[in-house]
Amino acid sequence: MAQKADSRVRVPIGELRLGMYVHKLGGSWFKHPFLRGSFLLTDPADLAAIKDCGIDEVWVDPARQQPEPHKVAPAAPALSGAAATPATSAAIKSSSPTASMAQEVARAKRICLAAKGQVTDMFQAARLGKAIDPRTTLPLVDEIADSVQRQPVALLSVARLKTHDDYTYLHSVAVCALMVALARQLEMDEAQTRRAGIGGLMHDLGKAAMPLDVLNKPGKLTEAEFSIMRDHPAAGAEMLRAGGADLDVQDIALHHHEKIDGSGYPGRLAGEQISVLARMAAICDVYDAVTSQRAYKQPWDPAGAMHQMAKWEGHFDRRLFNAFVKSVGIYPVGSLVRLASQRLAVVVEAGSESLLKPTVKAFFSLRANEPVAPQTIDLSAPGCRDGITGPEDAQKWGFKSLDDLWMP
Repeated sequence: MAQKADSRVRVPIGELRLGMYVHKLGGSWFKHPFLRGSFLLTDPADLAAIKDCGIDEVWVDPARQQPEPHKVAPAAPALSGAAATPATSAAIKSSSPTASMAQEVARAKRICLAAKGQVTDMFQAARLGKAIDPRTTLPLVDEIADSVQRQPVALLSVARLKTHDDYTYLHSVAVCALMVALARQLEMDEAQTRRAGIGGLMHDLGKAAMPLDVLNKPGKLTEAEFSIMRDHPAAGAEMLRAGGADLDVQDIALHHHEKIDGSGYPGRLAGEQISVLARMAAICDVYDAVTSQRAYKQPWDPAGAMHQMAKWEGHFDRRLFNAFVKSVGIYPVGSLVRLASQRLAVVVEAGSESLLKPTVKAFFSLRANEPVAPQTIDLSAPGCRDGITGPEDAQKWGFKSLDDLWMP
């Protein structure tokens, strides 16, 4: 029989009926066939797809149950194993359970800590010549994807705070999260979103084949050293091929340094010669790289990085870059901004209604040229007359602990 948990009910798969509001599907994100975990079950094809995918139970919300199914928009395709099956007919557009920024940042810290160990082990195994089975990454990609779905920017913001020693490993985690967020912004189906996440996590696997003195050099590479590093995409793609990775995952590893104008490497591909997933990876890889602390450079402010990347002609697919901005925000969490009220503030949470109106924490008066008591301001709130006039460079101002203002 069903067992209650708060206002929701756990239902064995055999008792699931049309008209029930599915709050959560049991099992892994990759095991069930839908892009969203919460939706009103109205179509027999969706009911059959859930029962066929091998999960044992679902959580339903009786308060949102409908006596008669009503029509909804078309759904994302279902999955069976690793391949996509024909699309089901119900829209899986409802939001999954959300979390506050503070709650998800705490989870994101735990995910990053566990992920660092797992990705480190994967790179070490690859360095020893052991075959890497991409399927072993699925639980980690599952956790990352769930975090992104609950609160899209929390894990992205935490992963950005990596040190030089953590860079190679947490960069992979950050690119995975960025790829999942971008795939969802593009409304890709479940199979594509899965491949985007796995490809993001494993895009730099070829660095395991690079000489350690070059890989870990605490400074800019010489042209000869950079020439060596240009071999890592091909090395990674070969490792993934040997491990039986999906062709799309191999392609992300091989072509994430290509540019739209054909000036990238290793194939000097241009335009649509580059796959969509590899074009996505190029954006996600660069954004995380330029906003991360490196031994030879300070990180760019997130908003400043967005503005600079937008100016690079011929580097990125413009349509995909615009979608990326929507997924991360014009003013990502942690950005330093100038307000119309002549104060400096740090973005602490993305705006729910507008990319231009996030929640910020003002902490410095430009008129008095001195710190003021921090004030949290929701720029989208009715009656709020303040607003962002543009991004600011934290290095120019000499601020060193801005993360303390947004990190719970």
